[in-house]
Amino acid sequence: MNLSLKLFLEDKDSYIFGPGRAELLRSVAEMGSLHKAAQKLGMSYRWAWGRLRDAEEALGIKLLSQDKTAGKGNVKALTPEARELLAWFNAIQEDLDAVLEKMLAVQPPFLQSMRRVPAHDRKKSRNVPD
Repeated sequence: MNLSLKLFLEDKDSYIFGPGRAELLRSVAEMGSLHKAAQKLGMSYRWAWGRLRDAEEALGIKLLSQDKTAGKGNVKALTPEARELLAWFNAIQEDLDAVLEKMLAVQPPFLQSMRRVPAHDRKKSRNVPD
């Protein structure tokens, strides 16, 4: 049995941003390319681009921009707004992780085998599509 919290940014009934899109942005920042980031995460470029485009539309900001210093047309960089969104999301997730640790410390004895799902394992354990 696991204890986990899942952080999602939603508007009415529309999903805007969550762990999967945060992971995608982190991967774009690391790989320097949406195409390479999508490959690394095992998703199609079209799927990845669609998820980020949906988030951009809902948030009213751009998340990716061309990296003009790289010299290649498809190289992407995170916009300042994307970096700010990701930092904010990560800070909230860290606070939630701390709350989970506190809750595990006071769990009832019959739940002693329960553990917290580490942040890097959350995507594997959730059933919510990104």
